Amino acid sequence: MDSTELGLEELKHLRHVNRTVDDLLEEALKSRENLEQTFTRIFPELLVLAGAAGVAVTSLDEELQVQTWSKGDFGGTFPGTLLAGSRWGVRRVGPGTLVSQALDVVGTKIGAIGLFYEGDRTQVDDAARLSRLLDTIAEQLDTVLASIQTASEKHQLLVTINHFLSNRVFEVGMDQAVRALCEKVRLPGFMLVFRDAVESAALHYRTYQDGQLQFSSNGMKDPRMEAVIKQHGPSVIGAQDKKLREALGSQRAVEAVLISGVGEAHALGKILVWSGQGGFSAYTMDLLRLLASTLSQRLIDYNRERIHLSQFFSGRVIDELLKDPDYERRYLTARAEEVGILFADINGFTKICEQVLERPERIGKFVDDWSEEAVRLIHRHGGVFDKMVGDCVIGLFGPPFFTSSGAERARDAVRAAIEIQRFTREKMSTHPEISRLSEILKLPGLGVAVGVNLAPTFCGLFGPNRQYTGFSTGMNQTARLQSLGGFRETLVMECAKQSVDTLDDADLKALRYGPAQETAVKNVAAPLRYFKLLD
Repeated sequence: MDSTELGLEELKHLRHVNRTVDDLLEEALKSRENLEQTFTRIFPELLVLAGAAGVAVTSLDEELQVQTWSKGDFGGTFPGTLLAGSRWGVRRVGPGTLVSQALDVVGTKIGAIGLFYEGDRTQVDDAARLSRLLDTIAEQLDTVLASIQTASEKHQLLVTINHFLSNRVFEVGMDQAVRALCEKVRLPGFMLVFRDAVESAALHYRTYQDGQLQFSSNGMKDPRMEAVIKQHGPSVIGAQDKKLREALGSQRAVEAVLISGVGEAHALGKILVWSGQGGFSAYTMDLLRLLASTLSQRLIDYNRERIHLSQFFSGRVIDELLKDPDYERRYLTARAEEVGILFADINGFTKICEQVLERPERIGKFVDDWSEEAVRLIHRHGGVFDKMVGDCVIGLFGPPFFTSSGAERARDAVRAAIEIQRFTREKMSTHPEISRLSEILKLPGLGVAVGVNLAPTFCGLFGPNRQYTGFSTGMNQTARLQSLGGFRETLVMECAKQSVDTLDDADLKALRYGPAQETAVKNVAAPLRYFKLLD
C-alpha cells in the first residue's frame, strides 16, 4: 500500500485500525485465548472501526477443521458460504456489499476474511477505500492464524507419530512414523541407529529415503553402515562422534542423540537426517527435536520389553516374538505341550564354595561366569532359559513357538547337554579358582551333572513378575534325574532317548549310551528309567 495515494484522514484511520487490531491480538495471546475467544474479543471493535454490518473469517481451527467465525449481519446469507469461493474484492451480495480477500502467508492461503456493508459500496473510490481497510486488518490476522495453524499441524503430526510409535511391533510403527513425517516435511534421508537392549555392544539401524525404508540391520543391509558399526561399535551413537555423518559422504546432515537419562553414557541411539544441499527449515528442525524426545521414550519402553523377554529367550526368538503385536496371547499364554527339559548342576558346588571360593562375591562371580555361557548354549540350540535354582540351570526346548516335533525337542536338549558338559570341562576348568580346586578335591577339573527328559509340560508366563516357566511331573522327574548324576555325567530319560533314536541323524546315531538303569526315587511313584550318555 502506497501512503502517497491516501488522504491524511484515511492514513490516520488505517494506522489506528492497525494499532487497535494489533493490541487486541496481543491481549488475546497474553490471555492464551483460543480462536473462538480471540474473535469474540476483536470482532465488535472491527465492526466499529470498519463501520460494517458484519465481519467474518474462515480458517482452520485448533483441530485443523475448517471453521467460520462471524459477527453481525450478512443479509441473511451464511458468511461461510460467501467466503468459500475465490471471488475476492468488492461485489454486491443481495441487499448489500461484500468486501473480501484471502488470508495468506508467503503465498500460502490460510483462510479468508470478509466485511459486509448495507447498500451499494461498489463505486470505485469507495470500493478502493474498503479494500485498503480490509487489507490492513488482514495483515494483522495473517501471522496470528498462520502461527496457530502451524502449531496445530505440528501437534496433530506428533499425535499421529505417537500413535504409530505405540505399535507393539516397533519396526512397523517406526516405518509408519517416518512416512507420516516425510509427508509433511522434506526429508530425503533419515536414519535411526539404536543400541541393542540385550547385547549392549550390538547396534541396530533403519535407513529411509524419502520416507521409504531402504536399509535395515534385520533386512537389506547397508554396506557402509555395516562397516562403520563393525569398526567402531556403539561409540558411533555418541553426541560428538561424526563417523555416521562421514559414512554418508558429503551430504548435509543433522544429528540428534536419543538418551534415557542425563549424559552421553545413557545414549540409546541417534537420529541422523540429511537434506542434500538445501538444509532444513526451523519448522522441520523443531519437529525433529520433538520426534527425538518421543522416540527416546518409545525406545525405553521397547528396551524394557526386550530386557524382560531376554530373561528367557534368545535375541533371535525375541526378534521373532516382537514381530507379532499379539505375541503374548499367541505364544506366551500357558499351554500344555511335550517339552524337552534340561537340568544342569555344577558337581560338588557346596564344597567348592566352602573350600575354594569362600567369599559371597567370589561365589557370585563364579556362578555368573558359568551360567552365562550355559544359558547361551541353551539358546543356541533353540531352548528357553527357565530359571536358576542355586547353581542349577534349567532349560526348556520347544517353547515358545512349538514348531518342532517332540523328537527334535529331545534332540536339542541332548545337544545342549553335550555342549554344556564340553564347555564346563574344557573352558571352566581353566578358571583361575579351579586349579586350586583340583588340588584340594583331587579332581581333574570342573564338572556338571545333567538330566535330560521329554515330558508333557504346562508352559507360559506365570506369577506377578510374568516369568516364563513350566510345571509338570516331568520337571520334577528331571530334577531327580539330575541329582542322580555323578561327576561329568549326563543322564537321559528313556522316553527322551527313544524319541531321539527315531531321528535320521548320523551324529545322533553315533552317540553311545550305557545300559538302561532304573532307580526308585522318593516321592515319585514309578522308578526312573534312564541311560547314561557316554563320552
